[in-house]
Amino acid sequence: MKHLLIGLSLVAAVMGFCLWSASYVRGAVEETARLLEAAYEAAEAEQFSQAQAAVQAASDTWDRYGGYFGTVLRHNEIDGVVEEFARLQVTVQAGDQDEFLPGCAALLETLDHVRDMELPVFANLF
Repeated sequence: MKHLLIGLSLVAAVMGFCLWSASYVRGAVEETARLLEAAYEAAEAEQFSQAQAAVQAASDTWDRYGGYFGTVLRHNEIDGVVEEFARLQVTVQAGDQDEFLPGCAALLETLDHVRDMELPVFANLF
């Protein structure tokens, strides 16, 4: 009986950590996405200085969580986001709305994908 309780306690602890981790990652990604959406809206209004500041804030937010992301996310996902941020920063500095808006939309889709990967659903388990 003692072994069963220890085993169940370990399973509960691991499940608790997994749920907390998923919530933490989702919150961090949502924070980054909100800032990126603000950049998109600013660029649509041709306010590139505001868009540039919002992109930088979103990139800084992503970087702030980068150490933890490196532990729990796939590295190709992390690298893809970092590369897209770098591309986006170049286009917003150039004031190129035609390249910035699709790039920003693509990065938002990538962030949605990362956020959805952390959902505790059956499809993500296998």
